[in-house]
Parts: sequence; C-alpha cells; structure tokens
Amino acid sequence: MSVADRTAKSREMRNMKNVVKLMNKGRSFDQNMMEVDWTKARVLPNLGYTFMPKEKGVKGYRIGIGGTISEILVPDHVREGIVILYIHGGGFVSGSASASRAYSSMLAGCTGYRVISAEYRLSPEYIFPAGLEDCYNILRVIRKKYPDYKIVIVGESAGGNMSLALALKARDRGRKSVAAVIVHSPLVDFTGSLDRSIHEVEDFTVVSGFEKPMCEIYAGNEDPKNPYISPIYGDYKGFPPVFITCDYNETLYADSLALYKKCRDAGVNVKMVQMKGAFHAYGTMGNRTPETERILVENALFMDEAIGLY
Repeated sequence: MSVADRTAKSREMRNMKNVVKLMNKGRSFDQNMMEVDWTKARVLPNLGYTFMPKEKGVKGYRIGIGGTISEILVPDHVREGIVILYIHGGGFVSGSASASRAYSSMLAGCTGYRVISAEYRLSPEYIFPAGLEDCYNILRVIRKKYPDYKIVIVGESAGGNMSLALALKARDRGRKSVAAVIVHSPLVDFTGSLDRSIHEVEDFTVVSGFEKPMCEIYAGNEDPKNPYISPIYGDYKGFPPVFITCDYNETLYADSLALYKKCRDAGVNVKMVQMKGAFHAYGTMGNRTPETERILVENALFMDEAIGLY
C-alpha cells in the first residue's frame, strides 16, 4: 500500500494539457449541466477524440456483447489469462468506445491483453442503472466466453465510478473473476460528504458545483448513498487490488484520496499516484507523455501481479 507523489515536467504533458483543454472547451461539467442539450453537445468532442492516434500492432473491431455494440482491441501477439474491461468517462453524459479507442488500443498494446471497450447507455436519455447494467451484462458475457480468465476493470472519471460500482456489484453477487480495478480520477461520492476544497483546485473539466446536477442527470431520484452510485459507501472487504491515479489539483482529488483510505482500511492492496502539473484523468493519455507511459507500464505490471505472474 503506497501513495506516490510525482510532478509532471515534460513538454509532452504541457502540450497534451493544452490539447485536452481545447477539446473540452465549452463542455466542462459544472453547475449548469442541467441546461445543456447533451445529445448535441457530445457529438463534436466524441468525433474529435476518434482522431487521436491509435496504437500500432493492435486491431480493433465492433462487437455485439451483452446487448451492446462495443469494441474489442486485440494485440497482434495477444497474451492469454486476462481480459480487460475498459469503461470510458464523460460525466455519464458523453464519451464512447470509439472516442476512447486511442487509450484502449494503448492499453491493449502495452499489456498484450484483449481489451473490451464498453459502449454503455448515456444520461440523460437513460438514467441509473441503465449504463451500469450494460457494463454488468458485458462482464457476464466475458466471464462466460473466457471462463478460465481473470478480468481487470479499468475506467476514468465517470467510468472510474462505474468500474468501482461494477466490481462491488460483481463481488456482492459472489463473482470472483475480477482480479483488479484501475481507476483514473474516479468520482466516488455524490452526497457532498467529501470536502473537495481541502487544497487549491485548478480543473477545466470537473468544476465546482457539478455534483448536484450531475447526480440528478445520472441517478434521478435514487438515493445517492447507494454504493453503486457513490462507491465510497461500498464495503471493500474482500475487494480486488486497486490502482488509482489523480491530479493533485483536480476537483476530484478528494475522491481519490478517500478511496485510497477506504481500501487501505479494508485491507485491500491499493496503490495511488498523485501527480502535480497534470489534469483530470490524465492517466488515459497512455504512452503520449513520459509520465503517463510510466503509469501505463505500472498498470500492466499491476495486472500481472494481481494474477500471480510476478
């Protein structure tokens, strides 16, 4: 169990921060979320992210799985034993498997494992538990198709929330095939119980005041203390190993720290990297910066350790 303090210093990280800021312009998650027509607002950013460079040596296909049309990324020299289920972020209202293909292909290329990138139903058209049920149905199909494999769940931001909720749900239903969970800048609490002002916040993606409207858009009238909505309320005894990354000055830093402490106190094997000078969900930049390439390699090793290869 450890927390690694790092500082982003590379030119590549500075450039990537500017690119992401530009692509997110006018699309931050804030107190005005309820006033946005997300069916229109998500179109251009989703399209823009599809042009991010993909990993060489990895083939991608659209597949029907668990009632969804998702994607599978397969390295040319695929390793067996693990299937990665990747759940994209986007505030529960945007994002897609195709828009996150760059990162999911890097994840496949670096680890050597198959990656299933989930295409789940988005809010506000579909509220909780629709998206989580899509991911759970995908998990069930993976377990059936690869009965002897372990499953690693990876997600960022809203996808980090759903990754934790999915692992909790699988554990609660007696499923033991989830070997590890990797989350980048996860949102873990909708109740207001976390003090997100404990440090200086500089975040152009998740902005103060987002909590109430995002919860209403995603969860409707459901109790925000439901651990499948606010995973910080889950019971983490017997939970698989967890790897967390976050930016020290992002709005959701408090969420990552609270999750780390929750896992540590429950005896979970948990590691956390907190980076200064990066940005929300920077971990999904994969090998495009030296800092995130290091994390990608560490994630691959973490997966192998979780199934006893090292």
